Amino acid sequence: MKTFSTLLSLSIFILVGAFHQPAEAQTDDTLYLKVDYFKATGPQTSEYLEIEQEIWKALHEERLNRGIILSWDFYAVVAGEPYVPYNYVAINVFDDFSKIDYFDLDDIMNEVYPDKSPDELMERTRAAREVVRTEIWQVNGRIMDEGQTTPGGNYLTINYFDARGGSGEHVEMELDFWGRIHETRIDREILNSWAMYTMLYPSGDAAFYTYSTVDYYDELGDLREPVGTALAAIAHPDLSDEELDKYFTRTADSRSVFKTELWKRIDHVGDEPLD
Repeated sequence: MKTFSTLLSLSIFILVGAFHQPAEAQTDDTLYLKVDYFKATGPQTSEYLEIEQEIWKALHEERLNRGIILSWDFYAVVAGEPYVPYNYVAINVFDDFSKIDYFDLDDIMNEVYPDKSPDELMERTRAAREVVRTEIWQVNGRIMDEGQTTPGGNYLTINYFDARGGSGEHVEMELDFWGRIHETRIDREILNSWAMYTMLYPSGDAAFYTYSTVDYYDELGDLREPVGTALAAIAHPDLSDEELDKYFTRTADSRSVFKTELWKRIDHVGDEPLD
């Protein structure tokens, strides 16, 4: 059974109710993502991967144990824009905005690595990679199987959208019309899970996009499964082909695509095991 939760900031949107109410609907407080984009190349790369997976992963596990984060995921960028300035991405999920900025980090480092100073660990980390940028997102809605605590999968496609200048319907289109299509994809084991996120920081003219949707896959080959009118007709049997075409048009009018990237998950901390 799938669960569909919507989590919207009142400072950004009026709460949109889920169109689908499963027998055991998931209820969550507001969730936030801290997304860090990193660059590591050449001899740096092996050192950086060791730092993330052998040093920082243990710190993230302790942060999870303390209830500071809900999960941590570490990705390699498989396919991105030309001359993409980053090749690794780390995502931390929080339910408390005040804990996003390295909450209790020195204390955690001293507990996990009592024989190393926090300054020593941070200096080794800084020397291994470049921080290209950091973004903070808020979760709008997630569709996943019952029992999953966070969306996940071995691969994901992240679609960056700009809704400025659109019709203003992008939330309704993503969560309502497309949400039911994503449920159908999960039912058919094409998709592991799906989520929509709104950009909180940076904002204004500094932001090239305002929100994203993420499709999480277990198998790379599933990315080739078409998502079009045939699947939409299964998800929305009450709509005619003409009505479906209108929804596709309304979706296109509601936002513009900035870019789409393919990432591969290479490590994870949280309730969902890494395959």
